[in-house]
Amino acid sequence: MVTAVGLGAMDRALFAVLSFYREDPDLLRRLDPLSACRVGRGWSGLRITCRDRVHRDVVCGVVDLLRPPLQALGMVKEIRLLVPGEEPLVFPVSVPFSSQLLTYDGSIGD
Repeated sequence: MVTAVGLGAMDRALFAVLSFYREDPDLLRRLDPLSACRVGRGWSGLRITCRDRVHRDVVCGVVDLLRPPLQALGMVKEIRLLVPGEEPLVFPVSVPFSSQLLTYDGSIGD
């Protein structure tokens, strides 16, 4: 299981995510793939470097768990999953609701 102690010196954003789920061991256990990643923060994003493409595919499955605490704290705007030699996968932290996507904005066309 991923724990704050088990990851040693970790990024504060990841520590906040783990703290967010500390009361729910099942959800916290789903974050286990992050223990094999290198995590850091850039200007507007959380960089998660995975071992390989297969590992990145597994980490993609926990992005939805990362979004709520990161959005609540406003620490980052995007999550970048990186693999050496591959294009990054970029996920926005804040995902608009489908109703927001369809709402007419009066400024469009000005």
